[in-house]
Amino acid sequence: MTFTWIPFYKEFAKELLLFRNDRKPLVDWIYDNLQGHINHLKDAPDGRRVPDIDPFSVFAIINRSITWQKKKDICIKFKNFLNVSAPVPQDFIGVPEMNAQRTNFMAFEDRRKDGDIERLWKLFEDAVLDKNIEDSYNALNGQFLIKYNITIGLFWIQPDKYLALDGHNRDKLTSLGIASFDGNFVSYSEYEKIMKRLTEKMKSGEIVGCTSFVEFSHDAYIEENGTKDVVKEDNLRKINTSTQYWTFSPGEKASKWSQCIEEGIMCIGWDEIGDLSQYSSREDMRLDVKKHYPSDGNAKNDSLALWQFANEMRIGDIVFAKKGMTKIIGRGIVVSDYIYAPSRTTYKHIRKVQWTHVGEWTTDDKHAMKTLTNVTKYTDYVERLKEIVEGVINPVNNDSSTKQYWWLTGSPKYWSPSKNWELGDDIDYTLYNEKGNKRRIFKHFHEAKPGDIVIVYESIPVLQIVAIGRVVSETDGEVLYIRKIEELLSPVPYSEILNNPILKKSEPVMNRCQGSLFRLANDEYDEVMRLIRKENPEPIIEEEEQTEEYANYTDEDFLAEVYMDEYQLLTLKSLLLRKKNLILQGAPGVGKTFTAQRLAFAIMGMKDESRVKVIQFHQNYSYEDFVMGYKPNEEGGFSLINGIFYDFCQQAKLHREMQYFLIIDEINRGNMSKIFGELLQLIEADNREHPIQLAYNRQRFSVPSNLYIIGMMNTADRSLAMIDYALRRRFSFYEMKPGFETNAFNAYISKWDTPQLRKLIKAIVELNKVIENDGSLGAGFCIGHSYLCNLEKDYDLNSIVEYDIIPMLREYWFDNDSKFNQEAQKLRNALL
Repeated sequence: MTFTWIPFYKEFAKELLLFRNDRKPLVDWIYDNLQGHINHLKDAPDGRRVPDIDPFSVFAIINRSITWQKKKDICIKFKNFLNVSAPVPQDFIGVPEMNAQRTNFMAFEDRRKDGDIERLWKLFEDAVLDKNIEDSYNALNGQFLIKYNITIGLFWIQPDKYLALDGHNRDKLTSLGIASFDGNFVSYSEYEKIMKRLTEKMKSGEIVGCTSFVEFSHDAYIEENGTKDVVKEDNLRKINTSTQYWTFSPGEKASKWSQCIEEGIMCIGWDEIGDLSQYSSREDMRLDVKKHYPSDGNAKNDSLALWQFANEMRIGDIVFAKKGMTKIIGRGIVVSDYIYAPSRTTYKHIRKVQWTHVGEWTTDDKHAMKTLTNVTKYTDYVERLKEIVEGVINPVNNDSSTKQYWWLTGSPKYWSPSKNWELGDDIDYTLYNEKGNKRRIFKHFHEAKPGDIVIVYESIPVLQIVAIGRVVSETDGEVLYIRKIEELLSPVPYSEILNNPILKKSEPVMNRCQGSLFRLANDEYDEVMRLIRKENPEPIIEEEEQTEEYANYTDEDFLAEVYMDEYQLLTLKSLLLRKKNLILQGAPGVGKTFTAQRLAFAIMGMKDESRVKVIQFHQNYSYEDFVMGYKPNEEGGFSLINGIFYDFCQQAKLHREMQYFLIIDEINRGNMSKIFGELLQLIEADNREHPIQLAYNRQRFSVPSNLYIIGMMNTADRSLAMIDYALRRRFSFYEMKPGFETNAFNAYISKWDTPQLRKLIKAIVELNKVIENDGSLGAGFCIGHSYLCNLEKDYDLNSIVEYDIIPMLREYWFDNDSKFNQEAQKLRNALL
């Protein structure tokens, strides 16, 4: 079973810990951004807002009895706020929910005692940091609202370490003889014993299919509620959008069918070959089947069924159980990965299945004789099974491999595609108008499919093509979901369409755009795109989902490469995630640019350079380079061209679940007020996602909340003016210092360790003290560690000193020869 919520929840807990000592920004953000999801979050029955909050109550905002979609919506908001790099969960299988009447872990003000919230934060901190929680756990004994639910909170943040003692689990633990419960707070020593006893039983195989607390929790829910209520089918399909369809024989003559229904499983035989997950190839499996079951001939079909059962079947797939060659006896949804259950007497290979339909249906089709067959590609056959068993006809698009093209008309009278639809956002375009009548041409809404391209046209009084969209999911019968993937800087007027010989017989023109969704033939679409691209260059944006695999990048990786300690990293993360704009300032050679890139990787959790853009400001850098402006074109005229920042913002908008980082080197070398222009107010954390009208194209534009700006300032450059105050208040500033005395630097330098190198490092450290105490210089002029960070086998320290460091000292003491000569000689002496 794949539990996609676990990585998100664990990282969510770690990021939430940043608010341990200052919760007001967290409380303010929750009330400003989660309205509609926090009706339960109050400090008294009259509904007044809470002044403070504990971390478990924050988690409980998600883990209530609400739909999966609402849970995902809340997770997306928290992800953007806390900059969680883990993907938003696609399922919440096995997550215990809070009682709707007792969702909070802290009592109303009149029942809350001093220290209640602090005690909850202390336990949370100990659990997240993997400390011993016995004292902080037991300290909650007797606190109002705290009993079994605190174990649920621990399970949310560390599901591989702590067991939730919710009602379902308590019932199952009691039935297994592991524990009994009297309604009182469970001490930590007893809680630990319960978890130990359960772990031993799972390891021994006594509890089939359970190897973790999460699987145990999921199974306990199934046993309590019945399989039909475990997971909504729509949610399971969202875990795996490319659903596969299978036919399955539950034993010879369906002899195992009643067992499958009763246990909520599907099972197959060939027990002699053991755990199917041990086989690295289907051929190895075939040879073993042939060895243990010689009567199976070459074992080609049997090994295929076994291989697919263990490796190719996926959670969310649909299974039709069959009996003989013309009967279907059930339909179900796969809800677990492959499980080897050696404690079963026979049929030891199982998967858990939510059986949604049980009965007997005779079909005209003859089913394959194999035990398990993937029938996904036989679309007509699958549709007939759906119609017979589910009673629903789902028409098949026989041309599913061909992308279609559409023309969508939006009327500003009801909705403006250019003003009310942000880039990267999805709109749900209704199939029925405001009077409840079907839209023209109604069938097109059902024919559109994910991936189709949509030309977006705005009707009277605009009369222009204003954007391009993409269908993101099929209609649900009520709405069609479309994502805006490009805004046109230069909209195309309808007159160019109306008078075009290729387009004059197109559906939109023939209907004079009196309708909502029209089909465009391939040549018509090509012509529309030609007209669009005349004044709208192809955007430098990858609008499809990113599929490339990137190497993981952890906090430990950062600390190994950047010469800082863990507290400094935590501070940097906190500053950037809170303010969204950060400037690293410091002396030459402290590694500001390197640190900025690694900080981005650490926050993302991976080395995805496609989401990190590095640019450098200079005296001639302008708004036209950064945001947009007119540039000469090949025809001798001028075209409106996007700037680097504009395109990068658009890319971030198309992937709002991901973080993007703009790194600006030498940020104070440019005229920043001139470069940013009206965007100066948009980069503020509080103004993200709030659009204003741009100066050039007069269109609305906003800076997305998932884009972060890191600037670098060299404090030793006396030729530069200080950064202006208008921009200064929009950034946090962090002073970087040389890292010669950090553990990481010493670990790096150890492989080049020589007495001469150690003497030079000591001399530079002493030199930095002199620079720091010099009234005309200061800490911003210290010598950075990067001068010694690129040593190679035949490194030359004399060259580094004479040609890199000493020229800088000459600049520092240009009017004091004796001071310069004295400090330069100390460095030279270190190399003797």
